[in-house]
Amino acid sequence: MTASLNGAKSSSYSEDDLEICRELQVEEWEVLQAIHPTICTSNSNGTVRLEVPVELDSERQIEIVPILHESYNATTGPADPVQPALVDSAADKYERSCSSTSTVPPISVPLSNLPPLLLDITLPPSYPTLSPAEVIAVRAVSGWVPPRMIEGMRRQMMEMWTDMGGDTVSGGGTGILYTWVEWIRSGEFLTSIGLAGRNGRIGIPHPSPALLLPLLRAHATGQQYKAFAQMSYPCGICLTSRKGLYCLHLGCGHVFCKACLADMWGLHVREGEVARVGCPEVGCESNGGFREATEDELRAVLSEEEVGRWRWLRRKRDLERDPTTVHCPMEYCQEPVPRAKTAAIIEDDESTWGRLRECHSCGYSFCSVCKRTWHGPHTPCPLPVTSKIILAYLAASEDERIRLERHYGRASVQRMVRQHKEDEENRKWLESSTTECPGCALRVEKSMGCNHMTCSKCKTHFCYRCGHRISATNPYQHFSTPGTSCFSRLFDFVPSAEDGWQPIEAFEFI
Repeated sequence: MTASLNGAKSSSYSEDDLEICRELQVEEWEVLQAIHPTICTSNSNGTVRLEVPVELDSERQIEIVPILHESYNATTGPADPVQPALVDSAADKYERSCSSTSTVPPISVPLSNLPPLLLDITLPPSYPTLSPAEVIAVRAVSGWVPPRMIEGMRRQMMEMWTDMGGDTVSGGGTGILYTWVEWIRSGEFLTSIGLAGRNGRIGIPHPSPALLLPLLRAHATGQQYKAFAQMSYPCGICLTSRKGLYCLHLGCGHVFCKACLADMWGLHVREGEVARVGCPEVGCESNGGFREATEDELRAVLSEEEVGRWRWLRRKRDLERDPTTVHCPMEYCQEPVPRAKTAAIIEDDESTWGRLRECHSCGYSFCSVCKRTWHGPHTPCPLPVTSKIILAYLAASEDERIRLERHYGRASVQRMVRQHKEDEENRKWLESSTTECPGCALRVEKSMGCNHMTCSKCKTHFCYRCGHRISATNPYQHFSTPGTSCFSRLFDFVPSAEDGWQPIEAFEFI
């Protein structure tokens, strides 16, 4: 119906008038393309498509207010848009009307731009002088503008041509495309349709704020990258200016061309200098130290193989900095194994769970002290292993002792020292007060009686004085053989004052 009406109207205009309109349309399109080349997407057979981004003058607080699906999808409503003078924003109105049914809280996020609006516009042959352009459709990317507000926005756009002096009878109309673009691009339309309030707050009603939020953030990030890619930046390495498309903006704010960073970082990774893979700017520091590059920054300039080696080098460095790290004792593995996070909590426990290590590479569970298969928290490590560690600890300086305590755990080292001292005292007592059975190595202590011993465990006959095995059939021959250390030593008699016997002077002369 609209096309036939426009055709009827255009047939009443002279060819000269239509020719002037065609020239004005071409001129308007060329000017709009020169000013906003990315906005003008197509112009074919009198139909124009525009993709207009919404670029706010500054970062604004965007509040996504949950509403019911029925309210969001409604396309009918009052002819006049909701004005900020009557309500601070349309979101407030939706919030009040849906607060009794919606339990989802609003989500607030600071943004400086919003997803673009797609406009399908028909330009009649008599546009712009004698008739207005017709907005066929308006659609917001990601659906962040409710359909009812889009319909009110389309009506306002149609009225702008008349407000600018256009008249279908007397003519006098002017091009409206640039006005529409600026009205949308600057965000002025947000106030007109009621999404922006007097306090600068922008409220967007949507049935699912959690789904809309990542879409808005992704668009904002993409727009920032586009703006960065179109500008030129001086590289502090090669001292040349390059387009942002060929540069990398580091998290510290410095910009370098990707080619220079690839050469520098790639060299450091190949040489194993992972600590030097960072911002090349002199004096650039983060948290009081050298600002190292992140994995995302490396992936932008290095190959996957180089990134994998960087990750391995960085993990190796971090593990080497941890004094509790030990290497897997399996010969085919040798992977560094850090102490588990829970080990620090149970370090002071009398059980030795803090010694447990489990290699994440081969799955081998072992003791961090003796490097053998995990023997449980209550079974002690083999004595030669712990003795070697304790002897080194007792002979070390104060700084070396601190290093050993960090490596094995202070509580474990102190526990081993106490056990070592007890074992040493027990060993000395056993050597001085007992004799070892030559048959089964059982230690035997004699309280009284002769030196002929019979082991209660293996029934071996031996001499308590020298520890030698003696004949079971004639045990006393050992004590009756002249010239031996045990001759006539079947009994060890040590006279003392308690026995009541005192030597008499000159008794040997009687």
